[in-house]
Amino acid sequence: MPDLIIEAEKVSKSFSHGSKNSRIEVISELSLKIFEGDFVIILGPSGAGKSTLLRILSGIEKPSSGRVLFKGKDIFEVKPKIGFIFQNFALFPWLTVLENVLLAIDKNVDENEKIKKALEVLDMVGLDGFENALPKELSGGMKQRVGIARALASDPEVLFMDEPFSNLDVLTSEALKRDFIDMLMSQNLRCKCFVMVTHSIEEAIQLGTRIIVLAKNPARIMSELKLELPYPRNVRAMQELVDKIHTIISENIREVPLVKKVKYIRLPDVGPISIIGLLDILLDLSDGKEQINIFEISQNFMLDIDDLYPILEACQILGFIEIKEGDIMITPLGVDFSRSDPVKQKEIFAKALLENVYLAREILSLLQIRKEKRRVKAEFFYDILKEHFSKEEARRQLDIVINWGRYAEIFEYDEVKGEIYLP
Repeated sequence: MPDLIIEAEKVSKSFSHGSKNSRIEVISELSLKIFEGDFVIILGPSGAGKSTLLRILSGIEKPSSGRVLFKGKDIFEVKPKIGFIFQNFALFPWLTVLENVLLAIDKNVDENEKIKKALEVLDMVGLDGFENALPKELSGGMKQRVGIARALASDPEVLFMDEPFSNLDVLTSEALKRDFIDMLMSQNLRCKCFVMVTHSIEEAIQLGTRIIVLAKNPARIMSELKLELPYPRNVRAMQELVDKIHTIISENIREVPLVKKVKYIRLPDVGPISIIGLLDILLDLSDGKEQINIFEISQNFMLDIDDLYPILEACQILGFIEIKEGDIMITPLGVDFSRSDPVKQKEIFAKALLENVYLAREILSLLQIRKEKRRVKAEFFYDILKEHFSKEEARRQLDIVINWGRYAEIFEYDEVKGEIYLP
């Protein structure tokens, strides 16, 4: 049995919000063990708390309850050597490539040894010859290589990665992943284990030995899959596994009807045009079929979790689709909406919005009561939402409802005065 490196015991995370000292739970009593030799992938839809969990597991952020142990001891007491690779490069622009990497090496190491070590790591990640370049002289892929080199230069026992390939174009991302896999195969990476957050199922299969699939609102483990396969891996030959993971994640979307019992549901941040576009695609793909497989859509249109699932969730909230075991069924309302002309689409969208989203009904009702002025400050609804969401999320939810309501021509918004009004 390999050594246990990190253990999360019933970890929960919540944030205070509103004026009544209420709290919103982001992670709920999540337990996880990470062993030596593991490459753990944390996978889940946008807003599932993946990055928050990663910061807690690494000891950067404290949980609200529960604890994280490193080799059996509280992680905040032992302060283990960890490396962290961010998605936004996080380089000091006034320092050279070499100087950025030197920052990660222990100050007690002899200066010549520090430089020698930094140069070795830069050579390992393919940056030999760019030691004296400034970050502004580098491409996105090269900047991320510096981030990887800096994380490795500290000789971490655990390497944490927060969507390290997400800010790169497709070709650069694939090249960097290939080089990273080469380093894994050659055992040049001397870390005891790896933990990475991603929203790409294919990326998870390419790299992970264990895939942890999270549900959201709050985050909890839906499923865990083990991949005892050698590198490199041919994802195209593992389509059944990709389909299986899509099916697992889609189960989280099925919970939307249950969430409707809540007064203010959390709406996905997508626009009406995206909803129309996806429904058009679904209708074309259905071609007389009752069900369309989510995996089929993802593959045909190269949509990852963060692209596809928010739109699916929006469609389900509005009653345009139903989801079951990884398959999508377009409802009669969804078919009618997709096949209608733009004017009729707005009418259908308006009715669906008012039937399924309480906040939209609340805004319209208050505007109708104010017969003369027919205007209300948007901040009024923002203050209400702050009792149910964090400040940032409350603002986002209000923006989404205003966007949907304007498209449906239920109400309008005066940005200068910050007022919602009846046109």
